[in-house]
Amino acid sequence: MTDIHGEKARDLAAAVLEQVLKWKDAGAGVVLATVVKAWSTAPRRAGTQLAVHENGTHFGTLFGASVDTLVVSAALGVLAEGKDTMVKVSVDDATASAAGMACGGGLEIRLECIDGNRHGGQGGQVEVLREALDAMRSGRSVVLCTGLSDGRRLLISSDGPASGAWASEAHKRARMDDTAIALVEGDEVLFQVFNAPLRLFVVGAVRTARALRDAAQLIGFEVTIIEPRAHAVGPEFSGANMLVGDVGATMRSLRLDSRCAVVVLAHAPEIDDPALIEAVRSHVFYIGALGSRKSHAARLARLEQAGVPADQGARIHGPAGLDIGAIGPAEIAASIVAEMVAVLRKTH
Repeated sequence: MTDIHGEKARDLAAAVLEQVLKWKDAGAGVVLATVVKAWSTAPRRAGTQLAVHENGTHFGTLFGASVDTLVVSAALGVLAEGKDTMVKVSVDDATASAAGMACGGGLEIRLECIDGNRHGGQGGQVEVLREALDAMRSGRSVVLCTGLSDGRRLLISSDGPASGAWASEAHKRARMDDTAIALVEGDEVLFQVFNAPLRLFVVGAVRTARALRDAAQLIGFEVTIIEPRAHAVGPEFSGANMLVGDVGATMRSLRLDSRCAVVVLAHAPEIDDPALIEAVRSHVFYIGALGSRKSHAARLARLEQAGVPADQGARIHGPAGLDIGAIGPAEIAASIVAEMVAVLRKTH
């Protein structure tokens, strides 16, 4: 059994929330079990959830059959009392071995009765869970924040304004893809990050584009190459996700958000500039442009003449990539991907 990250984790989380709401809408008593802390070799990180029906049926898993059985039993007790609680589950070496782990670990789990009417609408806050599920199903990046002392919930968009202490911490966690507990203004808050997949849009079907596609896909990016010249798309791009057509119109048709990066490689102003104009107007986390410092200065001058304010132009990394003395397409691609990650995690 291994830790589950990325898009698969998001899909599993959505499936659990969907089951919770189905059971609740059918009138059943439901408990949502959420891992808030994990230590040692526990293979589920914070945010992993399990839904428990009042009849003992459960959906999802926190560790494996033996641990899930303990959690279900505790959840039924919580449902009978109508009071949320925290429980700790230790996993011995024998149980861990049966689950395919080298040694034991432990989980701290929040058991919550899902009831939108309880405590003046607090507790489960069913509508907030519906909003979270809708966001995940529609591909929007959100952070579900839960106060551990009172169950108060807030759903924060990763692209929205970072106003307030919870929102500021939520944006930080979203950048790091890090579901975890944080102490905010004296309260422990669980920040569950539900990010859309990372996407990279590469403009220009040149040799470096292929290397960049391969390098970015290795770390989980969905890569799309945009090229207005059909004749420029050679057989080396067979199987690649390609968009062939007017660059400006194509860029405007995309849902560019804070999980997107744009890199222009064509070395042709009529191709690169329209892409950059659309990119700087969006929430993309990284914009890169290949070329020398001299060509980049000329590029910025052109964009300013086209109506792009200097502060927006300053978002463009040019020349794209960390300065590692890269030679050839593969090394250039590696330097660009490294810079993308550094910017995403706010370390560069």
